[in-house]
Amino acid sequence: MIQIEKISQDVAEGLCRKITADLPEFFGLPDANKHYAVEMRSRQNFAANIDGDYIGLISIDFPYSNNCNIYWMAVLRHCQGQGIGHKLIEAACTLAKERGATTVTVETLAPFESDANYLKTYNFYQSVGFSPLLNLKPQDYEWNMVYMVKALEMTASIQAVTNISIRTFSAPDIPIIVNGFQQANWPKPATLFETYYQEQLKCERLIWIAHVDDQFAGYVTLKWKSQYKPFANASIPEIMDLNVLPPFRKAGVGSMLLGTAEKEAVTKSDIVGLGVGLYGGTDGGYGAAQRLYVKHGYIPDGKGVTHNYRSANPGISYPLDDNLILWFTKKLR
Repeated sequence: MIQIEKISQDVAEGLCRKITADLPEFFGLPDANKHYAVEMRSRQNFAANIDGDYIGLISIDFPYSNNCNIYWMAVLRHCQGQGIGHKLIEAACTLAKERGATTVTVETLAPFESDANYLKTYNFYQSVGFSPLLNLKPQDYEWNMVYMVKALEMTASIQAVTNISIRTFSAPDIPIIVNGFQQANWPKPATLFETYYQEQLKCERLIWIAHVDDQFAGYVTLKWKSQYKPFANASIPEIMDLNVLPPFRKAGVGSMLLGTAEKEAVTKSDIVGLGVGLYGGTDGGYGAAQRLYVKHGYIPDGKGVTHNYRSANPGISYPLDDNLILWFTKKLR
């Protein structure tokens, strides 16, 4: 069974070297091949896996917010003709839609160069929805290239959404939430939500979940006593763990979840707080969350960054991970 999975940059570099060695008719320039392999480290990569063996690779980047570009793609010779390329393209298009891109582009050898191997490549891209846009000949390059584009249809969930519902979390929601994040390649353990549920029963935490047209879309929690001491000492409740599944982003789901938590927080406090990670990057991170919270009136609490809830001190190195947090507050009344 063919499985497509996101892979690390190290694995992508090694797989790129393996495939280029297997296909000298496509990759006959050693210096270029070394460059391709190294460039895997600055892009997002998906691999095709059959019985534990990686046999195909697609490497993509986002040069503009509305565009996903295929930097490199190939499948081992003995695995070609099995639909693997189509599945790799599907993975790239899915991520592109989640990121809000409206087009996917690729550059390959122009068909009038009459290279039999690359003509198959050109025909393949046409078969998966790409159309030639323009011919170009890079400076100091021997061959003419063709730039191809595929328009993406936005999923209904990313378009104007009006049927968003928010309700309180209950125990039967746990497998649905876990499955939703698993399908999004964003695994979260059931034990996390079991703990949340127990805390909700003890009135220590409240949890709400969002649905769009009866599909689970995201959740948020509100913890009455924060582990962050400045919040705890001032009895400031903390909004924690706001997550929206990628297909439902940019539809107002996050804003509605945030507003729901704020309405409950104001029943006990004039101020609400939250913590935000510092890293963004092409793999996601906290960039969207940072913008969301600032847009909704949150400002830094002025106490600087913490790591594992402890103040980060100048001159000391800290890992740039989920525990490196900047704290924000908002006056609710």
